[in-house]
Amino acid sequence: MKRFRGAYNFNRFRYIHQEIISSNHFDVENVDLIPKTACFFSDDIIVYIDTSDGVNDDLEIQEYCGRILRCIKEARGKRFLFFKAAHSHIRSKNIEEIALENNGKVIPFFKWSFNNNFYSHVLPNLRALREKSSEAEHDYDIGLFADFNKKYTYPRPSHSDKRISWADHKKFGLEGSSHDTGTYEIASRPFILDRLKKSDYNIYVGSQPYPEYLSTSMSCQAILNPPGVGEYTSRMMDQTAVGNLIILRKNSYDQGHSWKEYIPEIDFNSHDWQEAFHAIIEDRVLWIEKGQYYYENLWSPRAIFNFMMTEINQETS
Repeated sequence: MKRFRGAYNFNRFRYIHQEIISSNHFDVENVDLIPKTACFFSDDIIVYIDTSDGVNDDLEIQEYCGRILRCIKEARGKRFLFFKAAHSHIRSKNIEEIALENNGKVIPFFKWSFNNNFYSHVLPNLRALREKSSEAEHDYDIGLFADFNKKYTYPRPSHSDKRISWADHKKFGLEGSSHDTGTYEIASRPFILDRLKKSDYNIYVGSQPYPEYLSTSMSCQAILNPPGVGEYTSRMMDQTAVGNLIILRKNSYDQGHSWKEYIPEIDFNSHDWQEAFHAIIEDRVLWIEKGQYYYENLWSPRAIFNFMMTEINQETS
């Protein structure tokens, strides 16, 4: 197995940092060479881990390629692996094609929580929180623990290179330039909120400090993951870890080990979304068990690190 020199933000990558430094294959330093990206260099292959957000499916556009172009620049012609934490079989196609054209390969990877409270509040108290969740009475059908009136914005393409956003030139140190071409509007949350308010379900809507949010979420039969700039939020990890039911809106994103059979999704554009929600609640206990299995066995730091090392070994053996 090759030895790598690594550089990344230790705080952002703390979910696998201990696994990395405990192995005999990496010498790492706390340097953020590329935003939200871990970089590992060896003599003949480079490994990147991209933990950016992807893009909201409602925009129906390809993800921008600024990050992969910067990684290609750093690789200087060497082979590279690009582990992509937020990967879509639809939205990530341009990134995959550019990687292949430049001696690289994109591999779906994993995100973890970037919320400090998850590490300081959930992990040290996980057993007690799971017991509390299993004994909780439910006052609400669905919990919305975010600002669902909020609309997000996303930059439009560069006028000189449509593969990247106008802001990517400066962000990733790419050639060319662009004036501010404006932004797209993402109104996913207000759309979902309107649908839920018109339903017969008892809904909790509100934002709270982290411990209170987690406690109140246990009084809901299900918690809805709110899409924003991307489709993933750390609420997925909060809720699967403590044994609550988290539901995503149907989306094209996934991880290295697929969550699609373990965490339920609902298509809020469908006429029968309420029937789909009812069916999930009917199988609530089963979905919670599936979510916890996924968290413990397929989404753990050791499982993630082993996944990465297996892929690296296959490419370097």
